[in-house]
Amino acid sequence: MENDHRFTRWILAILGGLAVGYCVLVLAIVATTPDLRLRFLLVDSVGGAVASQPSNLPGIEIQQTPGIKWKGLQAPQLGDRLVAMDGRPVTNFLDFAKAQLALRNRGGSPLYGEKDPLAAEAPLVQDEEGNRWLKIEYVRPGTDKRLTSSIKLQSVPSDEVGVTLLWFLLQLLIFSVGAIAFWSRPFDESARRFFAMCTATLGAFVGGFHWAMIAGSFWLTLPFAVSGILLPAVTLHFFLGFPRSKLPLTSWRLVVNWLVFATPVAAIVCFLWAEGLIWTLSGQSARFPPELILTWLNYLRYGVYVYLCVSAVYFLATIASLTHSLFTTRNPVELSQVRWILWAGVGAAMCIGYALVLAAFSRTDFALGGARYPMFLASLVFMFAYAIGIIRYKLMLIDQIISKGMWYYVLSYGATGTVALSIAVGTLAVAVGKMPTVEQPSWIIAGIVMLGVILLIWVRDSWQHFVDRRFFREKYQLDKALQRIHRDAGRLTDVQFLSERLSVTCRDVLQSSRIGLYLSDGRPNGFRLTAAGGQSAGMPMQLSLPDEFIQALADDPTLQRVTPTTREGISPVQNLLRQWHADLVHGLEIDGKLAGLVVLGPKENGMMYSAEDLTFLTALAQITGIALHCAKVHQDITQLNEDLRLKTDLIGRQRQQISILQAELATVARPDQTNTPSDQFRRDGIIGHSPALEGIMDTVRKVAASETSVLLRGESGTGKELLAKAIHDNSARHDGPLITVHCAALSAGLLESELFGHEKGAFTGAQSDKQGRFELANGGSLFLDEIGDISPETQVKLLRVLQQREFERVGGTQTIQVDVRLIAATHQNLERLIADGKFREDLYYRLNVISVTLPPLRERSEDVLELAVYFLRRAASRAGKRLAKFEDEAIDMLARYSWPGNIRELQNVIERAVVLAEGETITTTDLPMDLQNDTLPEHRKPMSDAFLQASDSGDPLVERQALIDALQKCGGNKARAARLLGLARSTYFSKLKKFGLADADGLVSPIRRIPR
Repeated sequence: MENDHRFTRWILAILGGLAVGYCVLVLAIVATTPDLRLRFLLVDSVGGAVASQPSNLPGIEIQQTPGIKWKGLQAPQLGDRLVAMDGRPVTNFLDFAKAQLALRNRGGSPLYGEKDPLAAEAPLVQDEEGNRWLKIEYVRPGTDKRLTSSIKLQSVPSDEVGVTLLWFLLQLLIFSVGAIAFWSRPFDESARRFFAMCTATLGAFVGGFHWAMIAGSFWLTLPFAVSGILLPAVTLHFFLGFPRSKLPLTSWRLVVNWLVFATPVAAIVCFLWAEGLIWTLSGQSARFPPELILTWLNYLRYGVYVYLCVSAVYFLATIASLTHSLFTTRNPVELSQVRWILWAGVGAAMCIGYALVLAAFSRTDFALGGARYPMFLASLVFMFAYAIGIIRYKLMLIDQIISKGMWYYVLSYGATGTVALSIAVGTLAVAVGKMPTVEQPSWIIAGIVMLGVILLIWVRDSWQHFVDRRFFREKYQLDKALQRIHRDAGRLTDVQFLSERLSVTCRDVLQSSRIGLYLSDGRPNGFRLTAAGGQSAGMPMQLSLPDEFIQALADDPTLQRVTPTTREGISPVQNLLRQWHADLVHGLEIDGKLAGLVVLGPKENGMMYSAEDLTFLTALAQITGIALHCAKVHQDITQLNEDLRLKTDLIGRQRQQISILQAELATVARPDQTNTPSDQFRRDGIIGHSPALEGIMDTVRKVAASETSVLLRGESGTGKELLAKAIHDNSARHDGPLITVHCAALSAGLLESELFGHEKGAFTGAQSDKQGRFELANGGSLFLDEIGDISPETQVKLLRVLQQREFERVGGTQTIQVDVRLIAATHQNLERLIADGKFREDLYYRLNVISVTLPPLRERSEDVLELAVYFLRRAASRAGKRLAKFEDEAIDMLARYSWPGNIRELQNVIERAVVLAEGETITTTDLPMDLQNDTLPEHRKPMSDAFLQASDSGDPLVERQALIDALQKCGGNKARAARLLGLARSTYFSKLKKFGLADADGLVSPIRRIPR
């Protein structure tokens, strides 16, 4: 309900503003449009009576020539027919109206000396005195000869514009009162209807007074016509509910509204259709005969007269409604309002009746402004009645609305308006009363004007200072109260103390007879009385607020009690304020939620709360809100930081998605390049652009060009093999082979044979000579993965190869020379192995010439999405599925997972999701359960860190216990346990065998039988 009132308030406010703007625009156009002092009818009359059909005579008939000034052989007379003006033919009234309106911004051709304007070639000329003369052509009845005259362009008669301006200013006062009442009381239906009636009255009367002047513009005619059509219905609708709603309106509201507004709405539709058609025909006059436009103008005239009769019926119904209210109203104040307005209606009926008689029996006088003054008097009578009701009988309860703040703005802006008026009048007086014989230098006149303006501004500022001191004498008291509250703000944790301070301050400053502070008690919409002051007896200890009251406080934190004009106008919110005997309720908000209420009773002096009181209460409530908020700061700060981190991650992922899409579009847009330029850095298979990875790639760019050995360190699955390939591909050996050996997957004997080769018969099964990996890698690079797992004997031979570049095959005696660059990789702590005697220190220094440590995937989370998209595209292509994207929840889950198995685990997860996915999007249900569980906060730190610490400790019992804990956590699933520890599966199985945790078949024993 409150939202509906807010929406209606804004709609009517916009319409009211447009109506005022329209009136000002019409007045400005009328005041600046030149007048030929020729008057015409919408459709000509024949023989003194309006023709039933358009006349076949050329042009339009001149009906009046008030104050015309001309030059020529003969002056235009009544009955002459205007056939051309400004060099353009005139076939109907619309042609004349458009031509006259077009003269506003046109200057005439200069006319020098005593030259006659008729002798000039241009139709519009300007003499030396600045007067403009327009050439017209007309035909006198009884002759076919065209006569020509030059008509002086004058201003619209001042009495016509003066009456309109006087009426507009008077009506604007009533309109302003209605606007204030309507804006302050959006729930009051009578206030809304009164404002709507004032809005329609403005547009209808100002436009109607000068309909002939604005008829040349469709957009100026439209607001006047719509307002005039709606005015009778809007007026009747207001009086059906004033001072209280009549029985039909309360029982059959929808039916009554339909009956009242159906005819005006239909009339507006017909008008728009006819007016649009007339303007369309006029705009394409070359295609349509002039008689067709005259016919439709005649139809429009008939429609105007018909609706005048309809308006008379509406007016009689309005008088009948007022008469009914006179006999049924019991409230004496309301009865006085009705009596004054009814007498105004009776007086206006005589004026309106005279206007209707003119329309029926003297339509020419009616159309040419004969009804202007009767309608002005009728409206003036209603204005007088409204003014009496507003001042004496509190019409629209205006005494509740015009507060001290309102009077302050009236006096302040009134002073500004007075200064502006003085300057305008002084300038006009100088311009009108200047003496041509006296000439003064411009700087003297400018100095005098400047002194006058300075004096006026000084007077205005002095008045403003007086008004400020008069209306804001309590500022010092407010300042003292705020300072006292600021000093007490140090006890922010003592909510009870601050509540009592709030109560005392409101009593001292606002002079409230009672005050209560309610704070939330934890119940939904429940509040408990925390502090009270004044005559607080009877205030409820607990409150349970309805949802609509909570919503009203959300829309406006301050709710003020008002007196409705009708019982039906009491909203549920106002009803609650009446039950609490509260004049003002202010809501205390914390983090956008209602945390408390300040309930104020009436003032001790009986006055209403002013705008300054509301400002003070708002400041006081903000300080109180600080105290209530401090108790929650510490417990909320962690959650706020977490929310900020999640939002930052989300933004980062979105940016990453954009980068991926842009890169993909760029790849699609350019043709495939099969040959990579030799100077371009190659990073085939290495996906990601995180700062951590880019730092590694910068190191690789520098390392690749050298011939030194490289040691790659990092957890399993971080892409050490791909990095070794990048080093090889970007080195001078890129044309040579890259041979890869996984040292941990081979026993000591097999590894030695694999590296150095063997001779036939060197051992059982050696049936032929075999080249080792060093020989195969000659001229290229050799990548030894998991070099920390090789035996001490193999380390010795490997050291010799690195030092002397030669070796012998197993079982052979021939020394073989090789040219190989060695790239080694390990996930183990070699320094710890050296200390334990498991790795040769001299070999370590030969390998560790250049060391590159690859970060785990959890430290380059920016690359997770890019890697996932890459694996998704590749897996979907292999599976023949149309999978293109991840849902947001799945992306969030992938980003939050710790990835103990690093990139290898991510690849396996995506391939599994592609197999399980049924649609075109990867969802959370397609991801494994251990991935979902490990995204919880307590699992953010991977277990692989703990296992690395256990391995580095050198205590086999600690390392064994870490293996057992991983098996228990994964329910005996060895694959999940290996990923959780960040180990390769083969390494994991070897450690299980080492500690006796696997049976002879290589299967993990049940957890319950693992020895402690």
